[in-house]
Amino acid sequence: MLGIAIAAPFFIPVSVYKDQIETRAKAATGRALAIKGDMRLSLFPAIAIEATDVSFANAEGASTPDMARLKSLKVAVKLMPLLRGALEIDSFVLEEPVIVLEIDRQGRGNWLVGSGGAAPAAPAQASAGASTGAPGEIRLGEIKLRDGRLTYIDARTGEREELTAINATVGLPDLDSPMRFDGGATWRGKAMTVKLEVDKPRALLAGQAADVSLLLGGDPMKLGFKGQVATSGQGRMQGDVDLAIPSVKDLAAWVGKPIDARPNTMGALAISGKLDRQGSKTSFAGARVSLDQLKGAGDISVDTAGPKPRLQAKLAVEKLDINPYLPPEAPAQRSGSGSGTPAAQGPQGWSEQPIDLSGLRAADADLDLTVGGLVVRKIEIGKGVIKAQLKDGKLALDLSELALYQGSGQAKVTLDGSGQVPALDLRLSLAGVQAEPILKAAADFERLSGAFATEGQIATRGRSQKEMVSALGGQGKFAFTDGAIKGINLAAMLRNITSAFTDPMARETQKTDFSELGGTYAIAQGVLRNTDLAMKSPLLRIEGKGTVDLPKKTVDYRVEPKAVMTTEGQGGQMQAAGLMVPVDVKGPWSDLSYRPDLAALIQVDPSKVLDALKGAITSIPGLLSPGAASQPTTPPAGQAPQPPAQQAPAQQNPLGTLRNLFSR
Repeated sequence: MLGIAIAAPFFIPVSVYKDQIETRAKAATGRALAIKGDMRLSLFPAIAIEATDVSFANAEGASTPDMARLKSLKVAVKLMPLLRGALEIDSFVLEEPVIVLEIDRQGRGNWLVGSGGAAPAAPAQASAGASTGAPGEIRLGEIKLRDGRLTYIDARTGEREELTAINATVGLPDLDSPMRFDGGATWRGKAMTVKLEVDKPRALLAGQAADVSLLLGGDPMKLGFKGQVATSGQGRMQGDVDLAIPSVKDLAAWVGKPIDARPNTMGALAISGKLDRQGSKTSFAGARVSLDQLKGAGDISVDTAGPKPRLQAKLAVEKLDINPYLPPEAPAQRSGSGSGTPAAQGPQGWSEQPIDLSGLRAADADLDLTVGGLVVRKIEIGKGVIKAQLKDGKLALDLSELALYQGSGQAKVTLDGSGQVPALDLRLSLAGVQAEPILKAAADFERLSGAFATEGQIATRGRSQKEMVSALGGQGKFAFTDGAIKGINLAAMLRNITSAFTDPMARETQKTDFSELGGTYAIAQGVLRNTDLAMKSPLLRIEGKGTVDLPKKTVDYRVEPKAVMTTEGQGGQMQAAGLMVPVDVKGPWSDLSYRPDLAALIQVDPSKVLDALKGAITSIPGLLSPGAASQPTTPPAGQAPQPPAQQAPAQQNPLGTLRNLFSR
């Protein structure tokens, strides 16, 4: 028999081999296998076939005639081990294979053969307690694939992908020795290499855990894994992972999912940690993540089983500046002041740039973050503890600890991107916050300073910043302590009312200090309304009411300062007797005007005005010129009477001054 096996190839014509192989392939697959080139067959010491110019026909209706073409094929299996049930492949070499994998419009793959293209039936489940048995002996000699090409086509979507320059070498002395795979391919113009080593292939084939190391490298990314892999059930990977992506933006473009990111963002990404992946669930323990200038560490898990990924994380993040990732602010619109000044002199308008929150619908998440600092637009927040929940496009933030401009606070923010129109809800509690820097950062307003405390809730919705400000609504209370109103000195108003309101240079340096300032507010359609403003200051008590139009960035407010006959400041009574001079504060935020309502003043009972002036004349320096208050007196006994002093002009007389003032 051995002699027949050795001699048979020399006596049987090659055409018979070809015909038999082609006929049996057609019977088994329903498709033609053609060997157009040379062919050699040997049976000893190995069953070996060498053939050139080999092709395998494609499914009916496919885009190409052949599913596979080979420049040459060399297969050699050792005969004697095969007779005892072991498979030893002496060589398996494919030269320039061209393979086309295609899905037709009905969803059938061209690789399904033998049953009219229908999907094969699911394999029967092993009965309970049945043993799968250990795999037979396998030894691989020379296993190579050289300069291959693989094309994938999906007729349902028009998708077409191609791998070129495919090269691979496999080494497997036996199932108990390490298996090594070294290969690479080019996809979309980028070359990638793969190095894989399995410590115990027999264990892996049996569904048990085996030590595995993987290194995927190339310009778009580098991925390293070293740990254990099990193939039973849903499969499991446990080990150390190190991922480095030079540019997330470039990687996304390479895989066909471009990101519309701003310059200098979505660049280098690095992730390292201990991976545990089973089925759709992936977790990182002790993970370190960095993206651009953002860095954090903690635990992360992702579940991709649902219609969209679900992320859970507990991270400590360094200073988080999200401005580079926010849409750019549109060029500010400016309106004229109505006084003939150029439009550029007026207040800046709100942005009409569309707000896109569609990214909130891409995933669900539960995050527990500790941040060293947070920068949003011009607002800078110190250390904070944030719990974030993202579900179905709605982001809920709970800031349980918040350091803000030398103060502290808490906030709850809901950002709704589930619909076509974004919506915002904010509940805020602050204490000890320095008002001037935060008002400047948030609203470009610089006329108020002091320690600020507030509690309130606001809500809005809109497609742009302008729409959101115009739809703003809410209510709350506020209090300022130990601060100042910039642009006016209400105490000096009584000394020289005219210059206090008409000298623009003085307005820039003047201010009204206070010990307490507070009240409540309500917002509707972007207009803030306050009716109970109360301020306490030495020699002054102030009440006020009016509106702040946020969409137009204008103020229409009435302040009623009252000069009191005491220097008692904080804690004094608001009802202290004194002279009240109403003041109207109006205009754009950038150019507020302060005007006394003299018409209201003269409606006061003149006797009350005079009574107030009698006390105010001596307590307010500068209201009278020197000697203006002098009156003739009776000389002491025995002393000659002095001639009466010349009466001061009307402008030096208090009553005359008041008359002239009212007449203006």
